[in-house]
Amino acid sequence: MVETQQQVQQKKELIPSLEQLVRLLQPLEEQSPWLLGGSCGLLLHGVKLDKAPRDIDLYTDEIRIEHIHGQLASKLPVLDYPVLDETRTYRSTLSHYQLDAYTVELVGGFEVRARESYYRVHVEPVLYPAAPVYTLEAGNVHLMPLAHELIFNLLRDRPDRYEPISERIRENSQDHALLIEQMIQHNGFHPQFRQRILRLAGIER
Repeated sequence: MVETQQQVQQKKELIPSLEQLVRLLQPLEEQSPWLLGGSCGLLLHGVKLDKAPRDIDLYTDEIRIEHIHGQLASKLPVLDYPVLDETRTYRSTLSHYQLDAYTVELVGGFEVRARESYYRVHVEPVLYPAAPVYTLEAGNVHLMPLAHELIFNLLRDRPDRYEPISERIRENSQDHALLIEQMIQHNGFHPQFRQRILRLAGIER
């Protein structure tokens, strides 16, 4: 993969803040795993973005929220404290912090109901063991797998996101096939939605 000049510049702007975040959260890594998702995760995956990231999205399981929140709040300004946020489509526990020019969003127990489907982010049992690692000077960042990003952006009907994600996955579909099958097993996707996931990922059954 050859990075564009835009990607190089976007990463150059992001990395110093990520270094701070990794140093802060590294002591919790074993007992409270988290994943870097959203546009920051996509950027480090090599997915082309129209705009530079403005938020740093951290995903964890709901039972880990208080632990990670405490560590973030010990060093970063807290914009709001963990609270359950629920709509017809989304459910999660959210809190926000300020880190340089970025808003850090901590997301726990994330669920989506859309397209006659149900999806829950299972970090420790499913996603974290399959997460690619991006190495920084301060330590390693575990990236939210592209399989999640594909499914999530399909559920919210964001072709501007899922199309470039699909292209990146299809560069080596077999690297993603096992995790996608596990995610299908752990969630309640409509049969047609399952087929769409597999087709966009370039996986044949």
